[in-house]
Order: sequence, then structure tokens, then C-alpha cells
Amino acid sequence: MSTQEKTIKSDNNHSFISSNDNWKVDYSKAYKIASPNYTIGRLAPISGLVLHGTAGGGTIEWFLNPASKVSAHYVVGQDGKITQMVSEANTAWHAGVVSHNSILANKGNPNSYCIGIEFSRNKTNDNIMPEIQILSGLDLVNDIRNRYPNIDTYFHDEISIGRICPGPNFPKTLFRS
Repeated sequence: MSTQEKTIKSDNNHSFISSNDNWKVDYSKAYKIASPNYTIGRLAPISGLVLHGTAGGGTIEWFLNPASKVSAHYVVGQDGKITQMVSEANTAWHAGVVSHNSILANKGNPNSYCIGIEFSRNKTNDNIMPEIQILSGLDLVNDIRNRYPNIDTYFHDEISIGRICPGPNFPKTLFRS
């Protein structure tokens, strides 16, 4: 867990615990809502992106809950709004379980070297994603690729085999290229 001081914040009549750290968003079009669930710093340079599907709503609130012990760097809403919850300089908790037959098997915990992006989806992660969400997500991914030119793109179901994440109907070809 972060060792940063925690404070209670309010946003649109919702209260939540937020880190009281002073980082700025890495992607200029993102809104900042800081999750308390992360590790300060990284054990390895950033070399990968992991794309996820949320399997339902309430992701931002869940990432704000210290008991959830999960987070991602970014959440892309179905309305195209992008929220950054963890600084890219820190380790979000989004893809720590690696299957033995995964493309990242024996390469350590991907959280330490990957940026995590969650796409808001329905409970079964199989909805057709709105065009605005896809375009916003592509803009974010391309911005990250410009800042980290040799970064690889992974989908969570390639790391944790058997997961339905990011799920059917996710435009993997668009995001891989």
C-alpha cells in the first residue's frame, strides 16, 4: 500500500479516500482521481501496456477502496472520459497473477514494468464498445507509445490465461497495431 498520507475527498456527492500526493497526470487529457492502492516507484523500466475490461461499473470507486487492493493507471469510460488513478512513475496493482503458460511467464510481476489501462465494460466484458471510448483509448495508447517508443501491448487474458479480460468484442487488432 502507498505510504502517502490519505485524505477524504468529495466528487459529485461521492466521498472517497484519496492519496494526498502531488503527482500530475501523465496524459494531458486525463482527469486525476488518485487511488490509494499502489506501490511507490517501480522495480523495472516501463516496457509494457496491459489492457483490461472492467467487468461492470463502479471501477473508479472500487480502485479508491483500500480494501480492494487493486488499481490501474487509467480507466477509460464508455463516454470517452479518461481518469488517471496512479502515476506512471508508480506501480499500479492490475496484473500481478501470471499463468505458467503466459507470454510473460518467468518475467516477474508485470505490474512492475507495465502500465495498466481499464476499459469500462459490462459485467461479462462482451459489450460492443462505443466509438468514442475506442477513439479515446487509442489516443491514450498512442500517447503512451510516443513517450515509451519500444513498449509492448498485452491483453490481460494473455497474462492470466482463462480470464475473460478485456473480453469478447474488444478491438484487439486496433490496439495491438
